[in-house]
Amino acid sequence: MRKFSLIALVGAALVVVLGLLFGTPYYTLWRARDAANARDATTLSSYVDYPAVRESLKTNLHDELSRQMDKQRNNAFGALALALGGWVSDRVVEALLTPEAVAAMLRGDSTGLPPAPGAPAPRDVTPPPQTDSSASQTAPAAPADNTASGASDASGSPDGKRPRTTTQTEFQDFNHFLVHVSRSDRPARVVTFTLTRRNLVQWRLTAIALPPL
Repeated sequence: MRKFSLIALVGAALVVVLGLLFGTPYYTLWRARDAANARDATTLSSYVDYPAVRESLKTNLHDELSRQMDKQRNNAFGALALALGGWVSDRVVEALLTPEAVAAMLRGDSTGLPPAPGAPAPRDVTPPPQTDSSASQTAPAAPADNTASGASDASGSPDGKRPRTTTQTEFQDFNHFLVHVSRSDRPARVVTFTLTRRNLVQWRLTAIALPPL
């Protein structure tokens, strides 16, 4: 009897440890999404490492501007506009790095990065009216441990149907947890959030990868 109790105790302890190690990022994501849906900027900010996210956004934006400049090599005006855009990239990052902007991206209401100067607008930002068959299109497959979908807070799509936000999650490694967010009316526009383990139970948002233009 005592041996059985000891095994049960060890088993319960193991479940608790595994829950702390691998369940806490899901809890952090749930709390952050709940704060985003409630427009609770104070609570949301407690889960965000703003200096780390700022650096990730700067890298993301600078890389995207470089890619767009490569595409505009034969267009002198477009290349000049993109080059000038680099001067204000830090201000763009600051505009994206607000609790309201982060909340909108978590809800799927925003893909974050606006079109760069001189670059064509993304094709799927304003989609044409969808038929019943196309409206059921989901986000592209990605390695994921868990998938959850819910109605977006954004206004409905042109055909009157409310777009749905799709969230896919995966562990990149022991200390990094990825969250891929997209919307049913623009499934190719995926925003990826990186949560980083701070200790056994604490996770913080440390990076945001925006979709290409």
